[in-house]
Amino acid sequence: MYVNRTKKNPYTKQTVFDILSVVSGLAVIGLGVFVFLNPEEYAQMFPVIFLLAAVFQILCAIPRLAGGYGKKSGKRKAVGICLCAAAGILLIFAVVSAVCLWR
Repeated sequence: MYVNRTKKNPYTKQTVFDILSVVSGLAVIGLGVFVFLNPEEYAQMFPVIFLLAAVFQILCAIPRLAGGYGKKSGKRKAVGICLCAAAGILLIFAVVSAVCLWR
């Protein structure tokens, strides 16, 4: 594990984003497995899965959008914008599936 010895606080923003993205990614995988095993019983979990996937995409996009300066910063920001667009599409899926299921 990486230890940041240059600062007093080893928990940087990137570490927090990494931990949150791992937790949300594992939650998406775990809920996906439950829904795959018994889709009729866990059908109400689809909006939650899409919402968690959107959170995961946003957590991946934030460090890229806040990137520094240099030759590759434009490419990093373009990737961050694409990840935000993917998160928007997943949010739309979450809303549509929630409306369809809870009508």
